[in-house]
Amino acid sequence: MSRILVVDDEPRIAEMLGHALASAGHEVDTALGGREALRKLSERGYAVVITDVVMDDVDGFAVLEEARTAAGPPDVIIITGFGTIDSAVDAIKQGATDYIPKPLDVPGLVERVSQIVQSHEQNHVQEQEEGDFGGMIGRSPAMCRLYQLIEQIGPTDSTVMIYGKSGTGKELAARAIHQTSGRRDGPFVPVDCGALTETLLQSELFGHVKGAFTGAAADKIGLIEAANGGTLFLDEVAQMTPATQQKLLRCLQERTVRPVGSTEMRGIDVRVVSATNHRLDELVGAGRFREDLYYRLNVVPLHIPPLSERREDIPLLAEHFARKHARRFRRRSPAISDAAATLLANADWPGNIRQLENAIECAVTFADGPEIGPEHLAPEFVNSVDLANVADEAMHAAEDTRPSEVTPLGTAIRYLERQMLQKALDASNGNKELAAGMLEIDRATLYRKLKNHRL
Repeated sequence: MSRILVVDDEPRIAEMLGHALASAGHEVDTALGGREALRKLSERGYAVVITDVVMDDVDGFAVLEEARTAAGPPDVIIITGFGTIDSAVDAIKQGATDYIPKPLDVPGLVERVSQIVQSHEQNHVQEQEEGDFGGMIGRSPAMCRLYQLIEQIGPTDSTVMIYGKSGTGKELAARAIHQTSGRRDGPFVPVDCGALTETLLQSELFGHVKGAFTGAAADKIGLIEAANGGTLFLDEVAQMTPATQQKLLRCLQERTVRPVGSTEMRGIDVRVVSATNHRLDELVGAGRFREDLYYRLNVVPLHIPPLSERREDIPLLAEHFARKHARRFRRRSPAISDAAATLLANADWPGNIRQLENAIECAVTFADGPEIGPEHLAPEFVNSVDLANVADEAMHAAEDTRPSEVTPLGTAIRYLERQMLQKALDASNGNKELAAGMLEIDRATLYRKLKNHRL
C-alpha cells in the first residue's frame, strides 16, 4: 500500500479522487489547497502527489517545488483545466511526472497512479537484486568472486584491509562486510583519514576532554568509542601521520582508547576495516608506514577490481545510475542507446565507478528524450575513447552476422561493407566525421559509400 496526497481546493474533487484511490488499495491524504499541501509534505512522505495547478492560496507549481525538494521525492501528477495545458507542459519540464486534463478520467488516473507505484516497487526489487552487498552492483566473475570473499570474511570478525584504486567502491565493500557480520546491528562508523590534520584526526578518533586544546569547550566522545559493538572503517589509512599511527597501534593492541587530554583508559569492542589506494608494503619499505601497524591492520587483505577488469558490469552500472539520477531530477529514466553503450564500454575509466556515475549524471542532465546518446555524454569523455576499439567491435559484430550460405565473394564483401558502415553510423549516432574516423576513411569516401549502399 502506497501513500498518496491529493491536492485540490475544490472539496468535491478532492473527496472524489481520494475515495477512488482508497478503493484501489492506496492510503490517501487530501489537502484542500496548496498551503495545506505544503504542510503535509513537510510532515509525511508520499509516493505520489496529485495536485491541481490553479488554486487560490498556493498554486500547483509551489506544491511541485516542495515535493521535489523532499527526502525521497514523490512523483507528481498535475491536474490541468481548460486553457492551462501550457502550464502543464512547464510543470513537466520542472519535474512533474505526468499531467491529466479536465474533465477527469478518474479510472485512468487511478490506473496511472498504480503504474507509478508498481514502477517504484519494481525499481526497489531490482536495486535489491543488483546490490546484494551494501549497494555494490555487478555480476561479472570478478565481482561474484568478491561477493564470495565478503560472505566468508564477514562473519569471522577478522581485521580487514581493503585495497583498490580511487572510485572502485571500497567503502561499499566495507559496509558489506559489516552487514554480513554479527555486528550488523551495531554502528558502522567511517573515518576519512586523509581529510583531517593530525590534531583534528586524533580528536575525531580518540575523542577529547574539555580544555584539552584551544576550542575544546566540552568533552567529546571519539569515533573509535562511538563504534563500540560495530565496525570502524578507516578510509585512506595510509594518510595517517606517524604519531597517529603509533597511538592507533596502542589502541588496537590494548583494546582501549584514551581521549586527548585525559589519563583515563576506556575499553572498546570494535572491528576495524581499513582501506587504501596505496601499496602499504611499499610504504612500509620506504619508512612511511609503521610495520607493526601494517601487520595489525593487514590480517585479511581484500582487493576491489577496477572497472577495467569488470567491463561486463558497465551496462548494469550505467542503467542503475541513469535510474538513480533520473529519480533525483524527477524525470523518466532514459534508456542508453547502443551507440552510447559502445562508447561507455570502450572508455578507460581511470576514475572507475565514480567517474562512470559522473558521466551518466551528466548524460541524464542533457538528455531531453527517452534515450541517452553519444551527444549527451561530455565531449571530453567521447574524445577520450579509443575509436579503434569501437571499429574493431563493429567488425566482429559484422562478421558474426555474415550470410551463412556460400555466396559470391563480391556479394559477401559488399554485405560486410554495408554492415561496417551501419555499425559506424550507429556507434557515432549519425556523426559522419566520427564515423569516418572509426572506419579510417575520409568523409568524401564515406559519403560515396553511404550513397552506394543507400544508407
